[in-house]
Amino acid sequence: MSNKTRNLVDTITGEMYDMSEYSLRSKKQDEAYKSIQFKQQDNRHFSFADMENLKIVISNLKAVYCGYLLILQCYMEYETGRLTISRKEMLKVLGISKATFQRFWTAMIIHEIINEDNGEFYISPYFHFRRHPNHNRVIKMFTTPLKHLKDVLKPSELGFLYKLLPYVHYDTNMICANPFTEPENIQFLNKTHIAILVGMDEKKTSKQLDRLRKVGVIAETIRQDDKRDRIFTLNPYVFYRKRGKPDDTLRGLFASTPYCK
Repeated sequence: MSNKTRNLVDTITGEMYDMSEYSLRSKKQDEAYKSIQFKQQDNRHFSFADMENLKIVISNLKAVYCGYLLILQCYMEYETGRLTISRKEMLKVLGISKATFQRFWTAMIIHEIINEDNGEFYISPYFHFRRHPNHNRVIKMFTTPLKHLKDVLKPSELGFLYKLLPYVHYDTNMICANPFTEPENIQFLNKTHIAILVGMDEKKTSKQLDRLRKVGVIAETIRQDDKRDRIFTLNPYVFYRKRGKPDDTLRGLFASTPYCK
């Protein structure tokens, strides 16, 4: 039997690589590998939202349209941002009429949130993307829980939730005015603050928050220093900013919800 080893030669540099120490992957295999690595960071499918840029979407879209967008971003292709379902399938996924969809779609195109290229549709990576981020002002949105919530919450309720995403604190997942500060400096947002934030009266805001609490998307905590105030924390199994799994406190807070399964 021959003892010769197979070598790979770089035709530009002339450098040789021992094939017993290296392996070859096609571009297609390499993309599949990167996709798997991306998913395994948290062992679940997720996409990212740019928290600062989302404010542009929120300021230009009504809540129900924000809810539709939150659903559609679940169908983005890894890296490209291409929507993997047709416009006809979008109507079915969103559960809306052609007329309602057309108004929503017009808003997406006008504000360049969704773009068309050669008959394919792409969500702008300026707002939502599925690749490794190059900054920390992002929040992860987990696909399976959001698809579940689509059948539990109204689009306007999902849109209300969407409007909270730019205000999620990195370490605690709490809704606050300064999501990039240290935990000891958090300025919590209570019901009154959130009402102003989402542009809704306080009574309706209270009902929306109660609804989200009942379905396990948020937790409500009484502040020790002022029991009239409430602190709101987003479920990290639905939305989360940090890498890996939530800490013990967050896991315990949402352990009874169906999204951590």
